[in-house]
Amino acid sequence: MIKPNKFTDPFNCIVYNSYTILKILSKKNQLTSKKLYETFIKKLGEDSEPLFILSLDFLFLLDLINYNAETDMLELKNEIK
Repeated sequence: MIKPNKFTDPFNCIVYNSYTILKILSKKNQLTSKKLYETFIKKLGEDSEPLFILSLDFLFLLDLINYNAETDMLELKNEIK
């Protein structure tokens, strides 16, 4: 389990990275997973790479995003647009 402590950088945690993914998806509405990954790394840098998948998992658990396997597209749920 990943737990924050007093040394945790607030800009390099799952919650902030998830927020960044939501911001990216709110601008584009739908993106391929590759394009989302590239945009995410461009915004936050290589240090945030290990948290990308964990942040996506977090958003799926909160039921905030959808994934279409046929088109490889990630999109926001209608409730939060």
